[in-house]
Amino acid sequence: MKKNIKENPRQFDLVFDIVMRHPYIFISLACLIMLPLGFAQVRQITSEGIVIEALMWIVVLGTVIFIGKPSGSMKVNVWLFASSVAAIILYSMMVSENEDHSVVMFIPALFILVQLAIVMWNEKLLNTDRVIMLMMILAVVARYCFVLKFDSTTPYLQHDIGNFKGTAGHEAYIMYWYKNGLVLPEFDVTALGRWQFYHPPLHHILMAAGMKIFTTLGLPLEWAQQAIQILPMIYSALSMVACYRIFKLVKLEGAGLVVAMIFPCFYPTFIIWSGAYNNDMLTATFMLFAILWTLKWYRNPKIFNIIPIALCLGLGMMTKLSAWMVAPAIAVVFIWVFIRSFIKDKKKLLPLLGQFASFLVVSVPPAFWWGIRNYVKFGTPLTFVPEQNFQWMSVEKIPASQRLFDFSLSQLDYPFLAFKAFRAPYNEYNPFMGLVKTSVFDEYRLPWYFSEMAVALVYIFAITAVVSFGFLVYIMFKKGICGDLTTKIFFMVTLLTIIVSYYYFCFEYPYVCTENIRYCIPIIPILAMGLGFGVNTLKSAMKNQNKKA
Repeated sequence: MKKNIKENPRQFDLVFDIVMRHPYIFISLACLIMLPLGFAQVRQITSEGIVIEALMWIVVLGTVIFIGKPSGSMKVNVWLFASSVAAIILYSMMVSENEDHSVVMFIPALFILVQLAIVMWNEKLLNTDRVIMLMMILAVVARYCFVLKFDSTTPYLQHDIGNFKGTAGHEAYIMYWYKNGLVLPEFDVTALGRWQFYHPPLHHILMAAGMKIFTTLGLPLEWAQQAIQILPMIYSALSMVACYRIFKLVKLEGAGLVVAMIFPCFYPTFIIWSGAYNNDMLTATFMLFAILWTLKWYRNPKIFNIIPIALCLGLGMMTKLSAWMVAPAIAVVFIWVFIRSFIKDKKKLLPLLGQFASFLVVSVPPAFWWGIRNYVKFGTPLTFVPEQNFQWMSVEKIPASQRLFDFSLSQLDYPFLAFKAFRAPYNEYNPFMGLVKTSVFDEYRLPWYFSEMAVALVYIFAITAVVSFGFLVYIMFKKGICGDLTTKIFFMVTLLTIIVSYYYFCFEYPYVCTENIRYCIPIIPILAMGLGFGVNTLKSAMKNQNKKA
């Protein structure tokens, strides 16, 4: 009889422990290792890139298999390595003859990981965390397949980007920093001809820096402009780690943890935004890490835990001001910890005040310097949003009651975000329906022959969202689940702040384009957490029922 992994530690355990101790480095390297294949764009794939990619993956697999030794049998390890190498070679041969390289790439990755999972399961090395590790690796491949296939010119999957040769849009904003370094613009960033330049610049500076690195290494500028998609891909991949650690902090385990992690790993939103040129993915990633570090600080309110919160919030708002939406929930936790110390241990009050002061010193300058500069220099309001007059997608004449409470399922029969201008039967008017549809397809529309599948997917995700919210509300009132009352209030305040802000935005700017999941990405893992706890609750209830029977 085979021994449990705790009784029989092997090299594989050591390899796994190293990976799980440094997940941010591991995930980032997993993203970067695929870059030479096509520099994030199908049309840039070369035979040299295919060979380099194949050799890199063979080396990685050889290291994992022959140093980690997932099987106690050398024959099994050799077979696992040989079959994986065969899959990589077959892929390398097929990729040059197949235009849809992304699908060709995903299949061998799935084959290799399934094989590895079977071996690990047979050796009793497969536990919840290792299942999630394999999911994350496959999710990284899925993200790269997406950015390999879709670039900055793909319609409806990029937002407000303009083009690299223009003067307006996110790509033009990136090119400004690429050409001018860190020289601040002397022109009015709110001018019509400088559309999107009003955004805080962190994301665009990082994208420009990536482009500068690639061109310095000899990559043609056009290739570098596509290769920088690897940055939002890394942000999206790192958000998986943030979600994993959030779920672990609230004691989500077993099947529920696996179910919850499916969402940050494979939910369409996180994959679609892994190839975005705008600042939404980096903003969402900072927000998720702010949530993570707030939970850590609440459990251990020390200076070394509050500084990361300040950095995540400040840098998040230096990416996009909407990162402020996690601030009210953070403030609730800060206030409660202060009140608790006032009641139980007044000696901690002064150190806490020092921590709060440090928080403000670290978070406020990056959060507001750009807005203050533009206010002083150009008179731009701190919360500036450009006026829009897109009458062709306006829904302002639809009654608020209908926009809020019309949940007729017929709206889901058109599964894509509805624009009359694009032959939809109506302009999308219900913000909830807009959330569901854009979370699956963004503003992209599949060809007509996929319409039935698209309708089914939207129905599935709509039902999942409602069920997840129901479970989330349930666990908020159930003792012993998801931490104490303060933790639950923290999540609910975060969720409500994002949703209320989203609805306000939809009514303040009543256009179809505002009804998009990109304005509230962090609600997805929060709802996923609710679903995960719901799965565990149902599983526990079924066990108890069987015992009684």
